Amino acid sequence: MKHKFLISILIIFSLIETNARLYGNKNYFFYNLSCSDKLEKRGIKDTIFTYTIPVKFFIIRKNDKDKKTGPAYLKELIQYLNYYYSINNTGISFSLRPDFEYIDKSKLLNLQYYKQAPFLAFKAKTKACINVIITGNLVKKKFLKSRKKKYAGTYNPLANTIIISRNTSTSTLSHEIGHYLGLKHPHRGWKYKWFQEPVSRTKKTIFGKRMCEKKGDKLCDTPAEPNLTKYTDKKCNYTGWNVKDKYGEVYKPDTHNIMSYTNNRECRNKFTKGQIAIMRKTLAKNKYTKYWRTDIPENKKILPDAFEPDNYKETATEIFFNTPQTHSFHFIQTGKKNKLISDTTDWLFFDLKAKRKNNIKISFLKMKDKFPHLKIIIFNQEKTVLNKEITKPVDFYLKELNLGIYYIKISNLEIKKNVISYKIIIVK
Repeated sequence: MKHKFLISILIIFSLIETNARLYGNKNYFFYNLSCSDKLEKRGIKDTIFTYTIPVKFFIIRKNDKDKKTGPAYLKELIQYLNYYYSINNTGISFSLRPDFEYIDKSKLLNLQYYKQAPFLAFKAKTKACINVIITGNLVKKKFLKSRKKKYAGTYNPLANTIIISRNTSTSTLSHEIGHYLGLKHPHRGWKYKWFQEPVSRTKKTIFGKRMCEKKGDKLCDTPAEPNLTKYTDKKCNYTGWNVKDKYGEVYKPDTHNIMSYTNNRECRNKFTKGQIAIMRKTLAKNKYTKYWRTDIPENKKILPDAFEPDNYKETATEIFFNTPQTHSFHFIQTGKKNKLISDTTDWLFFDLKAKRKNNIKISFLKMKDKFPHLKIIIFNQEKTVLNKEITKPVDFYLKELNLGIYYIKISNLEIKKNVISYKIIIVK
């Protein structure tokens, strides 16, 4: 009986959303701020490290014939994620773990927010990365009501797991990872007068503290706002001209903030300085951050190169003529002592567009380190034009190739403790 009671309590707490309006975050008391310079005033300096965080996906699908959530789809998610965090100069980037997993259970494609999602969030977990579950639809049924509401995504703070729906906006994953990194919604608490953040940035509590540091998302550089779902149009124009806070001031929100609930989620593309400072401070305290910092020499072997993810044909990187590329076979941190996963395959492709048959030279160039043992396969939809193993720099001359796309599969045949690199160039 005691065991069941503890499980029930665990489930209840796991359902507390990061947009819960009635609960604060004690971390904010330590470093609540309006922008990053306030961290320094409080003696908390943010050393400018950059981070690369691996993301592992767990994809719910009907069966293995479902091609819509393959590697190309996951690569697209990572590309959008990196786009939003890059344009805001967060110093945070993300990589795709190649050991993503499929969950072939059609009954979970309409994942029940309360009944199924919490259990799955605790089950689908891997160390030293951000875990993301992709389902068909995330649905919530309110108590004593038959109507179901679909959600784009959620973050379970106890399991530290993100769940997103398959057909959602390009900013949804960035939004949920914002929660993972400590951010709240700017509209947090707006319906409740006691917890409501005022529009004024100077209004103070009875203790002399600015209310924008104590209420809402506790950031003064994110304007107070209502839930923007009902107060923005499809172009993200604010339509709540007559909506006021409890002091009678009209809201003036930023409808492009990634943590907001705009009607059209595609409009979201902005993090503020305060939000970035919160994310970086949260990240610095993460127990796996030592694996994610790019400045630590030991991490060189687990950092992906600029062309990842390229572990599958569907995620092949295009190589342009007369433009050399340097690739590497890196390792993947598992969070377990002395245990790494090796990246063993790269995929590239080139496109022959000339109006005649082509002669090309593909060269593997000399590197500073010892040349690796590689297997090279080049093919198009008609035939394989090269299948060789190499252990030293070499040139391959391919004559009278037909027009079209050719794929290059490069496999690492020697597993070392250090990263293995190679340089390739294609010349007509």
